[in-house]
Amino acid sequence: MESRFFITEDIKEHKKGRDILNILKNYSIVSSEAEFLKILKEKKSGFEKEKGYFLFTVKKGRFLKSYHLDENFQKIKEEYYLSYENNCPFNCVYCYLRDYYSHGACIFYVNTEDMFHELDKHTGKNEMISCGIVNDSLVFDNITNISHDLINYFKNRKDLILEFRTKSKNIKGLLNEAVYKNIFVSFTFSPEEVIREYEFMTALLEERIMAAKKLQEHGYDIGIRIDPVINIKNRKNAYKDLIKKLMTSLETKKIRDIGLGSLRYTKGLKNKVLLERKTDLFYNELITGIDGKERYFKGIRIQMYDEIIKEIRKYGDFDIYLGMEEEYIWKKVLK
Repeated sequence: MESRFFITEDIKEHKKGRDILNILKNYSIVSSEAEFLKILKEKKSGFEKEKGYFLFTVKKGRFLKSYHLDENFQKIKEEYYLSYENNCPFNCVYCYLRDYYSHGACIFYVNTEDMFHELDKHTGKNEMISCGIVNDSLVFDNITNISHDLINYFKNRKDLILEFRTKSKNIKGLLNEAVYKNIFVSFTFSPEEVIREYEFMTALLEERIMAAKKLQEHGYDIGIRIDPVINIKNRKNAYKDLIKKLMTSLETKKIRDIGLGSLRYTKGLKNKVLLERKTDLFYNELITGIDGKERYFKGIRIQMYDEIIKEIRKYGDFDIYLGMEEEYIWKKVLK
């Protein structure tokens, strides 16, 4: 049987690489990341099947990246993110990583000691560094054990805030760790209709809620991310039901913040998706925004945010922010 796991020989020079090799039972060896990507291309299996492949290798570039925002958008909390891992096995139709990377495979960089040396040189005050912007921070944690390494580092960096972001239910590693105030976990939540139609292979809504609840009971603060909000047929009731489920299941005092964002995508992403599957995701009232991405008309976005924020505020006064939106929309919906 063909192995879905690939490694480069140089991972054996790093502790994390050796630890991972003790877990993997079957793998193939390639000379480089470039050879791995060449093999993928030759298979001509398409983006969705590529998601079944995984490479462990050594990163040559920087791990800490600045979160890029168009200058017309209001600043958001995720100021930086870590790129120790690219892609994830989940297959969300709207995911911008489809157009960000040239393939669907997951790549994990084992030279994490270089990442922490890089972080040592980074000075900031209460800056938020996210894991899960170009990957899912927990889905492979049972193989990589990266949550342990990150917590062990950031517990001594009180000047920085670490966010784990996920659509996974794989929280076992986090439950084995002590809890620190500057480290929290965010789940992207969507109505069941959205998960069923557009978030293939991800944890079910109830599974995400249960995972978040267990983490709260362990002591973690939880971030709620409802992004992207999608203008489905039964939108108002679907998102109303979602907020009710979240607020009645979770401990509201341990909800750190709530991030909202609407559907947005590049034309490149749209074209790639439509080559592989039929979907109604892109056929709505959409326009090209100031950043070149297609998104709903402003009136629709404002209405969607108003509906959701109205429901959220029934349960308390939460720290709410918007993703990829202009300042006047923040003022309009957040008053």
